Amino acid sequence: MRDGVWAIASPIPGGPPPYTLTYVLEGSDGIRIVDPGWSGEANLRALRSSLADIGFALHDVRAVVATHHHPDHLGIAPRLRELSGARIIMSADERTVLAHQVRPERRDPRLYRLQLEAWGVPDDRQGDMIRSFTDGPPLILDVEPDAVVGDGDELDWPGHSLRVVMTPGHTDGHLCLVDADRAVVYTGDHVLPGINSGIGLGTLGRSNPLADYLASLERLAPYDDWLILPGHEQPFEGLRARRAVLTAHHLRRTAEVMRLLPELGEATVWEYASRLPWTAGWSGLRGFGLHSALLQTERHLVLVREGHAEDLLGRVADAQG
Repeated sequence: MRDGVWAIASPIPGGPPPYTLTYVLEGSDGIRIVDPGWSGEANLRALRSSLADIGFALHDVRAVVATHHHPDHLGIAPRLRELSGARIIMSADERTVLAHQVRPERRDPRLYRLQLEAWGVPDDRQGDMIRSFTDGPPLILDVEPDAVVGDGDELDWPGHSLRVVMTPGHTDGHLCLVDADRAVVYTGDHVLPGINSGIGLGTLGRSNPLADYLASLERLAPYDDWLILPGHEQPFEGLRARRAVLTAHHLRRTAEVMRLLPELGEATVWEYASRLPWTAGWSGLRGFGLHSALLQTERHLVLVREGHAEDLLGRVADAQG
């Protein structure tokens, strides 16, 4: 990608997307890794093979930085710590989010069913969603970082100096990393070249993830001409245009919900979601994809029903000039 920066693909079991983009930062004393990927022996073998291809081994890993706590980014970090002694680093806010998530051993399908009923999910669709919740791979990790960082902190390593930019929205503690020397930004799931990241997939319930996300997009404006190293798909340039597309996408979804409000009123999240356009088509949504669609719809609907949508639309329009 740049001198001393490699991108490798870490497979995601079952996808999509099929892989996480993991970044290897070469230094005089070893390597650091940004978003090492999913846990499990398959990914460990893939990571070992990829590192060997560029002249390194697992014991060369000095630190692992996670842009956020999701298992396709943080998952294998504890195993790397065991094998190499690597320090795990994440934002202080994300550590707090992670500590408040429901652990895999505490998954209670009865509680999840209550959520589905609150969303108005029909009985004949609840079974598939509950199975994806109880039988799928663990989405919540039990990981304690060795160090935490906050907005503006610097990670100074041999050959690399990265500044932390907090970008809440996808999760409350999501961070991006800015490398001014190489003019690159590691964006995790905050900005992807083609995928519209989910909003609020890890919160403490005290924030407005959608408003946070749009504000976080604006925070990356100084880097519009830099190379973007995202968590999935492929590295890209043209951040300004992509930020505009993402902002328009979410504002369009808010506006779509607003248009439905006079007709649907106090209807359920399911009824609103079923009337919205989806990339895979409403009938094609299953499991976690359907869960995410309902969660995103709820975020927009709450914004509209609480009367904050017009204010948000106005503030974003002002920010964009």
